[in-house]
Amino acid sequence: MSRYVAKVVRVPGSGCAWWTGAVSGRGHGRFWFADGRVIVAHRFAFGLAHGVQRLEAVRVLGHRCDNPLCQRVGPGHVVASSAAENRREWVVRRELSGSPLGDPRGARRRARELRDMARRDPGAVAADLERLRRFCGEQLPLW
Repeated sequence: MSRYVAKVVRVPGSGCAWWTGAVSGRGHGRFWFADGRVIVAHRFAFGLAHGVQRLEAVRVLGHRCDNPLCQRVGPGHVVASSAAENRREWVVRRELSGSPLGDPRGARRRARELRDMARRDPGAVAADLERLRRFCGEQLPLW
């Protein structure tokens, strides 16, 4: 568990717990167990919070914060979902002005750039979050 926790940072101005380890093609964190198995990092977080049995019963976890790097389990962040509900929410929110889901860089590139920024200086991510809030005049889910 300490290896996992060492890859999670807090960013001032963000309610998310940011993953700073490896990133998958869809922009989600990847966590390797000592025996070589890989798990999606936010699934590992969900398992820590709710136990392995609950994790095995949940096929899809949704990021309500639209941050695929988020490791915070709970309302507004990583929650149990379904494939249909997750897809429906994505379709609606990607069209919102300023939504990170509509980023032309794509999920992986956006996630890797934000992860790298969070690794170097979480305050830089916070400054970017604040800049976008001022630009859009509202609090955005990710930036």
